[in-house]
Amino acid sequence: MRFIIHELPYERPLLAGRLRYERDGAPTGAVESWRLTAAAEGYRFLRVDLDAREAPSGRSFLFHVVLNAIGRPEQLKFRFWGDGHEASGSAVWDKDGVVATRRVAGAAYEDTAHGRAFWFPAGAGLALLAGWAGETSGMTMLADPADPARLMALVETPVVIAWGEAQLEEVAGELLPVRPLAVAWSDQRRTVWLDGEARPIRLAAHNGLTATAERLVRYQN
Repeated sequence: MRFIIHELPYERPLLAGRLRYERDGAPTGAVESWRLTAAAEGYRFLRVDLDAREAPSGRSFLFHVVLNAIGRPEQLKFRFWGDGHEASGSAVWDKDGVVATRRVAGAAYEDTAHGRAFWFPAGAGLALLAGWAGETSGMTMLADPADPARLMALVETPVVIAWGEAQLEEVAGELLPVRPLAVAWSDQRRTVWLDGEARPIRLAAHNGLTATAERLVRYQN
């Protein structure tokens, strides 16, 4: 797993997992690894490596999210490589909204947004919406490199977030209650299945892309 910021000695590992992606039932070569650690004063760090270097797209995303004591994002760092483009940047939350800065191919951009529910393009990013069912004011990031000037831009969008019914499922040898969270925005549709700790178990997109957890870890501290 690759990192933007490596774990520091004072961090305490909490949860980790890995999702393997398929399209129409065939492996794509993409793998998403994530780790959640505890820091001081109730803060947590979420690190995500969405590695599609072996997939047809060849893209890579890295995310580093600082979550406060109630699980809301306060800071974000990100990097993207793919399709001949590189992008990196950061975002900071305050009482007036979110300000994001990014660099794409050497050019600097700034975005502002005032949505409430935030997610980024990854299974672990969708899992951030576990506490936002019913919210309609959203923010996400544009992951399409077709328009380099908008690559990884932070944008506001109406969103529909709704829980489905929970079912018991065997996951990595453990029987867990798993519940689907449906997320719809713009022309996009995703469903992510989460366990009681909001770990992503499965993911399905409207375009045939799916992902399944092949590794789940709960650290004993």
